[in-house]
Amino acid sequence: MIEEIAYRPKYPLSKFVDYIWVGKSPDLTMDFVHHAALFTELIFSYGDEYDIKGINTERIEGRTGLQLLSGLKNRPFVTNVNGTYACIGLILKPFCYGILLQKLGSSSLEEVAAVLFDSLFVTENPDFVRAENCLLKIFETVFIDPHLMRFEAYLSAEMAGRGMLNDFSRLLPISQKSFIQKFKKYYVLTPNEYLNLYKVNKAVMLLQGNSSERLTDIGLNAGFYDQSHFIRVFKKFSGYTPKEFSKFGIR
Repeated sequence: MIEEIAYRPKYPLSKFVDYIWVGKSPDLTMDFVHHAALFTELIFSYGDEYDIKGINTERIEGRTGLQLLSGLKNRPFVTNVNGTYACIGLILKPFCYGILLQKLGSSSLEEVAAVLFDSLFVTENPDFVRAENCLLKIFETVFIDPHLMRFEAYLSAEMAGRGMLNDFSRLLPISQKSFIQKFKKYYVLTPNEYLNLYKVNKAVMLLQGNSSERLTDIGLNAGFYDQSHFIRVFKKFSGYTPKEFSKFGIR
């Protein structure tokens, strides 16, 4: 049996972290396949074997346990658990990958690992206020690049279809080359790869919530050019065609 807790942090930590989760099980064996992830995740594992196999995954064995940074994958990936499952994880904004990559294994993250363990794991009454205050120290000096935030806002407001990136680049005071270099520093992927990942995840939400809608319409609503483009990119990122994903209820 797995015991799980999920918590949504308050502002200002919510600018970076969407959820804090805690997972426990005295004995667990699991090989779970995920579709490509749009978010960044930082996991602290205090138990036995825990691993994520896939691109854009970094791991450090710290003094307090394993620190594992994962996210922004444009391929399916697998989570492996064997033995005592004891993890605390952060679901973060996509751009946090580049921020945390520089901090992995640092003394500041070692402190976070220890405080999270004491305040959320070994106590019967999790102290999320203490956890938030500790996590804020990681992000309080972080500069959020306005060009990247402008991109996120534009992507949320506009249809993510053909020509979207060119249209956005015309709005920037910097060159397209400079923006791509800055983007990869934080998101690991290129803007075009990230845009496709965004579309796939939007399609996943539509497939999960609109079982009666035609697959062609779902693809178009997610921003794909046509049905063949939808099928090709979706299968590349998730490992399944949209029809297979919808039929088997894959998550």
